[in-house]
Amino acid sequence: MKNILMILAIFCSLTAFGQREYTYYNKGINLFLEGEGAGNREFGIGGVAVTFGYQFNPHIFFGGGVALKVGTERTLLQIYDDLGWYDQETNTYHSDYYIDEKGTYHKYQSSSYYTDDCDDGYGSSFMDFFINFRYNVLAQTRYTPYLDIRSGFYTAAAEDSSVFDDVLIGCRFGCGEGDFAITAGAGYSFRRLDYNALNKQQHLFLLRLGVEF
Repeated sequence: MKNILMILAIFCSLTAFGQREYTYYNKGINLFLEGEGAGNREFGIGGVAVTFGYQFNPHIFFGGGVALKVGTERTLLQIYDDLGWYDQETNTYHSDYYIDEKGTYHKYQSSSYYTDDCDDGYGSSFMDFFINFRYNVLAQTRYTPYLDIRSGFYTAAAEDSSVFDDVLIGCRFGCGEGDFAITAGAGYSFRRLDYNALNKQQHLFLLRLGVEF
């Protein structure tokens, strides 16, 4: 019985520790310093970001920021295979057509696939400018999941200016009684690459880790 009561007391203490209110109302000017990386098979980008804005209430933050990033892209080689068949009677190889059991000619469908062998990629530096909306699910608690949305444009040394959008779900881990917290999350990033009048869209998996002041 004593062990059960002790377990209940510890559980209640931990719950109260995690849910206790701050000594402030989580309202005012906030600053975020974050590092992030995003990529897929063809394109990767990573860097650091600074976001400055206002926390209107424990739930809603809105601000803007700038990020300095480095990205690299590679071109995957697409290999085409022409399917065919070998005729032992005539000792010939037919690459385009085959004959079925009824004597009917059929054209083979060529297949294609991507290989990890790729052309030399190129790297470029990016400067992102964005607006940022963040919604904390729980109010006045140490730990809360949040939704983070960013939208903006970038400039690059080797490319024309273009746009990007990020959607991320993460968790905020409050440290102490002040504003300081650690944030971490994962999500989706869309980035349009414009180079020499060519337009290319990249869909990226995004990871982000930062601190809040």
